[in-house]
Amino acid sequence: MTASQPMIPAQVVTAGQQALEKLIGPVDGVRVALLSTPDGFEIASLRTNSELQLNRLSAMAGSLMAMARAVGREINHAGCKRLTFETDSGVVVFQSVSSEFPCILCMVLDTSAILGRVLWAAAEVGAEMNKT
Repeated sequence: MTASQPMIPAQVVTAGQQALEKLIGPVDGVRVALLSTPDGFEIASLRTNSELQLNRLSAMAGSLMAMARAVGREINHAGCKRLTFETDSGVVVFQSVSSEFPCILCMVLDTSAILGRVLWAAAEVGAEMNKT
């Protein structure tokens, strides 16, 4: 742990890892699932065929959700819960997880992923994290 990294309780790390493995692991098309702190530090992750740098993805997740919330406030749509964008290679989803230890779920999907299934699994991860 560095001086600027927040103290992440062990039970949050364990619950996050278990939720990702149980709920996101079986979903086809997910290359990376990552839980991070709002200020950009990795809590737990799950990789499937990906070389992405998770520390950079964690930092971007926090920044992008903060920007999405700012845009929402500007247009009187406060409380951004999810940010989704599509590319030629797939979809990326960032979702706020409101729990005792707030975090952001980031999922990088390939073109085989079924977005509705992924969003359902993301909601289930949020519910699971609320139990910790």
